[in-house]
Amino acid sequence: MNELSSAVVNALAGVAATAVGTCLFLNLKWLVNSKRQMETVIHELEGLKKHVSILFRLQGPQLMSLKATLEAQRDGECNGNVEEALLAMEEAKRIHDNHLLEMLSHVGDGEKSG
Repeated sequence: MNELSSAVVNALAGVAATAVGTCLFLNLKWLVNSKRQMETVIHELEGLKKHVSILFRLQGPQLMSLKATLEAQRDGECNGNVEEALLAMEEAKRIHDNHLLEMLSHVGDGEKSG
């Protein structure tokens, strides 16, 4: 009877050791995958930061042109503020277009290397 209980204990110990080893392996695999996913998220956030920065840079000229348009409509005259707003909008459009071209070139590069 002693040999039987010893064999059962040894078998259970083997099963337990395998289960613990498998759990450790799966947890390590999960940690490695989590780290890779976090690195991807951080990389995406850095790109998003640049996109948001461009949008904020565009808002100023847009608001300035809207204000100039409303003042011109209210007063019936353009005192240079409309021309200034147009120049600011042209510069903002140039920045926006350059940003879009840069992003499209990165997408094209990513497809070629992927």
